[in-house]
Amino acid sequence: MSNDIEAGGPAAASESTPLVGDSPSSDQLNSSISSGSVTSTDDIKEELEKPWPATFERGIQILASPMLDVRKVADYTKSPSVRARYKKHPLNRGYDTPEPPTMTSSSPGTPAWLKKSLVRMKSLDYRFSDDNTAIYNKKQQQMQRNQQQFQAKKLDAHAYRQKILQERKQGGFASSAGDLVIDSEDLQDVDVTKSPGYRREKHMDKQRKRENMKSRRESSTSSSSASSTSSEAEDSSKSSFSQCTFNMANILMGVGMLGLPNVFKSAGWIGGTCVTIGFCLVTWKTSYYLGRALNGDPRPVHLFDGSDLTIKRMRKPVSSFPEIAREAFGDNGCICLSAVLYFELFSCLSIFFVSLGDHLHALFPNISQAKHMTIVAGILTLPSALLRTPKLLSYLSMVGTFATVAVVSSVVASALYMFFTVGDSAGVEKEDYALYSSSGLPLAMGIVAYCFSGHAIVPSIYNSMQRPHEFERMIDLTYGVVLSACLFVAVSGYYMFGDDVDDQITISLEKRAGDGNLAMDCLTWLMILTACSKFTLTMFPLALGFEEMLTNILPSDLAMELVDSVVKIVLIFLALAVAIWFPSFSFLCSLVGLICTVIVSVIFPALANLRLFGPSLPLSEKLFGWLLVVGGTFVAVVGTIATVDADI
Repeated sequence: MSNDIEAGGPAAASESTPLVGDSPSSDQLNSSISSGSVTSTDDIKEELEKPWPATFERGIQILASPMLDVRKVADYTKSPSVRARYKKHPLNRGYDTPEPPTMTSSSPGTPAWLKKSLVRMKSLDYRFSDDNTAIYNKKQQQMQRNQQQFQAKKLDAHAYRQKILQERKQGGFASSAGDLVIDSEDLQDVDVTKSPGYRREKHMDKQRKRENMKSRRESSTSSSSASSTSSEAEDSSKSSFSQCTFNMANILMGVGMLGLPNVFKSAGWIGGTCVTIGFCLVTWKTSYYLGRALNGDPRPVHLFDGSDLTIKRMRKPVSSFPEIAREAFGDNGCICLSAVLYFELFSCLSIFFVSLGDHLHALFPNISQAKHMTIVAGILTLPSALLRTPKLLSYLSMVGTFATVAVVSSVVASALYMFFTVGDSAGVEKEDYALYSSSGLPLAMGIVAYCFSGHAIVPSIYNSMQRPHEFERMIDLTYGVVLSACLFVAVSGYYMFGDDVDDQITISLEKRAGDGNLAMDCLTWLMILTACSKFTLTMFPLALGFEEMLTNILPSDLAMELVDSVVKIVLIFLALAVAIWFPSFSFLCSLVGLICTVIVSVIFPALANLRLFGPSLPLSEKLFGWLLVVGGTFVAVVGTIATVDADI
């Protein structure tokens, strides 16, 4: 699927491959680009100097790992600092401090040190940025000119000294050894290099060279040891290939998998299979686009494995989803995409509420679904809005991973058991199976799209890899595993229940098992705990985005802590209102998939790839990119209208 650039052809480069047209000044600027995510306290204090949403990448990391590090949870969930926003407009007076005022007169009691003129120095508020690049380059050029002038003056002084020695016609002078006296008559035959001044100069030059070489060796040794130590520490904090594959698969195989049998119910055997495989292939390709945008080059990432240092990246690497949008479409495009991302997170809260209500209603049918959701909303207020216990959040992240494995295993095992005990029909009439249904395609596309939503966390996975050049191979393996699991769940669920399958396969399993089935009751309670844990974790990145918008008007960090709880409580009850108003799991999943996931996971990666690397892409890549953009737009608009109009 990946194509080389027509002009450049296949090539390889290292992870530190420089940019095209790099200069010494741009190297220093590029070194300030973060290859990872914001986790340290100092970075959190300074993050709000970036445009909104500066906290997105930090907050979304809480969803990127199945088992959170307790030491990092506090940084992931920390509210933005109010004081950092005051640094939004630095003085930025340039590289040097202003010209010192000239003192025309001084009083008789003025100290001597005060009478001296001030010396210009580097400004303490100077920052390396795009605006200051020209100032920095001008300063570097001036320093180079001064160095060249100094060397020229030194050479002129040396030549002048030799000329003076040659022009001396009278008198004698002693050699450096003191035992040889040369008369003026024999001076013309004496080499000027034998003069005492020249010997002293050469001796000092040799001594300076030895000292410089010694200092360079010491600095290179210390820097190499420091770099090796830092690289070892960095590698220890990074994730291996298998860990990244597991993390990515855990993100994709979420609550949306519960509705996959409903995809086959809506579109039939053929339609459901085609929609699932087709959307998996599309999002697999767009994941490639995101990885190459993060790498700063449209060529396959595996070529940048360090085997060849002759190639240069076309653009500087970036480290987050909003940065890709900002590089491709500017600040306004970044704001629009971020709004879609936060809307998707908010919609997920409502989906979790509906899932909770459905499973609790299956266990306690005497209580309505709306009342169940209201009770759960009150219970979730405490851990979501008032607690930030790192260990609690770490355990909650592990629950979702265990639940995913349990659901896939339970559905497939139940289907196999029924196949070997009941037969091909699994107790379902053949007329309850549909081969193909075009009327249910929009709903099916939306559910499958929601199941494959996870591109916003791709930068976090990419930045956490020990060997980023293996990113595309990791994506290949991940999507192979996820597609297999999705087809197993969808086919097994539809085989067991046919058109009678519920919006969530676990509800159908619970109904068929009846009362007193301990295994199915445990699975249902596990899904309830999973929805609660995912609700709590999803709340944090969403709340951070709203808190960031309030940093300009809050007076202190204490006020921010209070506002943090208020924001989360408001979001909880807004999500509850949406869930009560639209209590259908498949309807909400389909809408979120068609509106948000198609934009974030299909349209945006393809359009950003065309915008960033369009002139260097081959014609086939351009046509395929525009096909994804136009096709994704058509599916999002037409599918949303058809889903809303359908009688669900």
